[in-house]
Amino acid sequence: MAISLALLGACLGAQAQTPAALPEGAALRHFDVPAGPLANALDRFGRSAGVNLSYDPALVNGVTTGGLSGETGVEAALRSLLRGTGLEAVAQPGGGYSLRKATAPGPAAAIEGTLPNITVSAQPDGQSAAGPVRGYLATRSAGATKTDTPLLEIPQSISVVTRDEMDARAANSVLEVLRYMPGANTETHGVDPRGYDYFNLRGFINAQNTSDFLNGLRQVGAGFGTFRTEPYGLERVEVLRGAGSVMFGQGDPGGTINRVAKVAGSGAGNELMVDVGSFQRRQVAADLNGKFDEDGKLQGRFVGLLLDADNQFDYGNGRAGNNDRVFLAPSLTWRPSADTSLTLLASYTNDRSGSGRWTAVRPDGTKTHLLYGNPDFDKQHNEQWSLGYQLEHRLDDTWTLRQNFRQAHLDSTYSAVNPVAQAGNLITRTTAIYYSQVDNTLLDNQAQAKFNWGDTQHTVLLGLDWLRMTDREVRYRGTAPTFNINAPDYATPIAAPTQLFGNLDETLTQTGLYVQDQVKYQRLVLTAGARYDRARDSTRNYLANTRVTADDSAASGRVGLTYMVTPELAPYVSYSTSFLPQAGSDFFGTPFQPSKAKQYEVGVKYQPANGKSLYTAALYDLTKTNVLTSDPLHNNFSVPAGEVRSRGIELEAKGEIVRGLNIAAAYTYTQVENTKNTTANLQGKTPILVPRHAASLWMDYAVQDGSLAGLGIGGGARYTGRNYANAINTVQNAAVTVFDAVLHFSSGHWRYALNVNNIANKQYTYCLAEPTLTCFWAPERTAILSARYRW
Repeated sequence: MAISLALLGACLGAQAQTPAALPEGAALRHFDVPAGPLANALDRFGRSAGVNLSYDPALVNGVTTGGLSGETGVEAALRSLLRGTGLEAVAQPGGGYSLRKATAPGPAAAIEGTLPNITVSAQPDGQSAAGPVRGYLATRSAGATKTDTPLLEIPQSISVVTRDEMDARAANSVLEVLRYMPGANTETHGVDPRGYDYFNLRGFINAQNTSDFLNGLRQVGAGFGTFRTEPYGLERVEVLRGAGSVMFGQGDPGGTINRVAKVAGSGAGNELMVDVGSFQRRQVAADLNGKFDEDGKLQGRFVGLLLDADNQFDYGNGRAGNNDRVFLAPSLTWRPSADTSLTLLASYTNDRSGSGRWTAVRPDGTKTHLLYGNPDFDKQHNEQWSLGYQLEHRLDDTWTLRQNFRQAHLDSTYSAVNPVAQAGNLITRTTAIYYSQVDNTLLDNQAQAKFNWGDTQHTVLLGLDWLRMTDREVRYRGTAPTFNINAPDYATPIAAPTQLFGNLDETLTQTGLYVQDQVKYQRLVLTAGARYDRARDSTRNYLANTRVTADDSAASGRVGLTYMVTPELAPYVSYSTSFLPQAGSDFFGTPFQPSKAKQYEVGVKYQPANGKSLYTAALYDLTKTNVLTSDPLHNNFSVPAGEVRSRGIELEAKGEIVRGLNIAAAYTYTQVENTKNTTANLQGKTPILVPRHAASLWMDYAVQDGSLAGLGIGGGARYTGRNYANAINTVQNAAVTVFDAVLHFSSGHWRYALNVNNIANKQYTYCLAEPTLTCFWAPERTAILSARYRW
C-alpha cells in the first residue's frame, strides 16, 4: 500500500508541520546520510531536510543507495540519493516530493506532478539497527539476524531497551536495564557488589556467562574474571530470547544479550550529566560528539564517567563497601566516500568495589544484615580495556562487506571472607584471593548481498567469525577467625591467604561459519540460516600437572516464517537450535559432549499505523538435552543424561501509547522442569530461582503543552513470583512486588530528574539452600537526583 512519511527536522518541542519544498537556489545544507537501504536513507534525509516524502514501499524494497555527505541543496541531495536506483523525485504543488520510477535514464530531476491521496502508514524516525532512537521504541535491530531488520519481520521474540528508556529509569547496571522486560528474571542473587550480572532467560540461569555480547562480539570471561559493562556507554540493549546459536555460536538456550555501544558518526547530540544519590553516590558523565572537517567525513565521540559511591552493604563498624568506577570510551568514524566507513573504538574501565555480601542467618532462621566479612579484606578490583574497529565497504548495488574486530584485556583481583559452617551463633570462615588475567581476540567477517530473484527479494548474509580467549588464574586460600553473630568483630585484621589451591591456564578457540537468507515474497518473509562451529578448550592445571582438552563441533540453525497480514500486523512461527560446550569429563575420562537445545516458537507482533508503539506475544517450547546429572554408578562424577524443558508465554508492550505517555509493560509465564534426571527426587522438579509468573509495568508521562510543558512523572511496579531455593523444591523464596518512581522536568537544554527505586524500601532476599541456607539481600531503596545539559 502507499506510504507517506512526515519527516521533520529535530527541533526540541517543535510542532509537526508540512513544509514546502525548497527551491534549488535555497541556502545549502549539510547532509550526512550513510550508504545502505534506500528506505532508511530517505527517512534520515527527510528528517534532516524537513520535507515530506511520499512513495509506494514496493518501489524501495531491496533498493540501496550510495549515501550522501556534504553541503548541497535539498533537490540536489535528493537526486544524489536516488542516483542509480531507477527512481526519480517529483515535486508536489503543496510541498514535498513523491517518488516514482524514472521516465528516462540518467540522474532524475525534480519535476512537477500530482499524486492521488496517500495513506500514512510507516515506521518512525528513519531508525537504523545501531543508531540513536528517540523515545522508548526501537523498530529495527541487528541483534537477531546481524542485518538491519525491522522487528516486525524477525520470527523470534526480541526486545530492545533504548537510551531514552535507560535514562528515564536511571538504569545504572545491566540488571536494571532488564528489569521491565519479559523472559528475564534479574537479580536472582540479590545485590552483588562484585559486579556480576546474575539473571536467567527463559528459566536458564547460565545466561550471565554465555549471553554476553558487545557490538555483536562475545565478551568471554573465565573463572572469576568477567568483563563488565557501563550502561552509560550504551546506545541500546537488545535481548533475543530463545536458542540463537545460528548467528552467535555457542550459548545457553535462554537467549542472547547484545550491548550496542555509543559510537562516533551516529548523529547523536552532546550531553553533560551530574548526579548524586543514596549510599554517598556522586557521579559525573559526558557524551561529546564532533566533526573534524567541514563535510563530516571524520567524526569523533568521547564518552566518559567518574563514579564515587558506596554500596548498600554496611559493616557493623560503620564502614561500607566501595562502588567506584572510571569509564572512558573514545571512538572515531571516517567515511572517505559514501561507500566506505571505518569506526575505531576503544574503552577503559577501572572498578574498585567492596565484595562483601554474605550476611548471617541466626540459628532460628532470622535473617540479619550482619556481614561475615571484613571491610579491609573484602575487595574486588577490575581493570579492563579494549580496542577494536568496525569496517564496512559497499562494493556495488548488491554486495556489502563488513569486518568487526576487538582485542580486550582484563585484570581481576577478588578477595573475600567466606562462611564454612555454622554452630549456633558461631560461624567458621575461610579466606580466598583469586587473581585472573583474561584476554579476548574476536573477529567477525560478513558479506551481505541484496538482490531480486524473480518475484522474491533476498538479503543473503555469509559470515566467518573467530575468537580466542586465554585465562591465567591463580587462587590462594587461608583461615579467618570465627565470627560470632552476637558479638561481630570487624576490627581484628585478617591475614592474607598463602595456601595455593589453584594454578590454571585455559585457552579457548572457536571458529564459526554461517549463512542466512531473508526472503520476501509478497506478504511473506522467510528467514533461514545455518551455522557450523568448531571449538577447542584446553585447561592446564599446574598443581595437578594435568591438561584437559575438549574438541567439539556442532551445527545449528533457524527457520522462521513471518506473514505480514497488514503492514502493522505480523504473526510468525520459527524453529531454532543452540549448543553449549561443557567442561570436564566422565568417570572414564571421556570429555562431555556439548549440551544442545531446540525451540519451537509462535507469536504475533503488532505496530499501530502511527509507528510509535509495539505489542508482541510469544508462545514457546524449548528443550535442552545432554544436561549434566549425577552418575548413578560412580560417586562424584557426572554423565550428560539430563534434559530440561521450558515452556512459556511472553507478552510485551512498549512505546508511546498516547502523546507524551510512554510505557514498558511485560508479563511472563515460565514452566520449567527436569524432564530427564538420573536422581529420582529431581525428576519433574523446577530448577532453582525460576519464578512461574513475573510481570512489570512502567509508565512515564510528560506534559506537552501549556504552562506545565516539560514536567513529567512516572512510576513502575515489578512482580516476581515465588521460586525454589533448592533443587528438590522444598525451600521457597516468596513472591515480591517492588515499586519505582520518577519526577522530571525539561526546559531548553536542561533535564532534571529524581528517580527512586524500591520506593517502599521493601526488605527481601533471594536464598539458596544448597548445601546450607544462604541468603542475599535484594536492592534497597535508592534515590538519584540528576541534571543533564544537552545540545
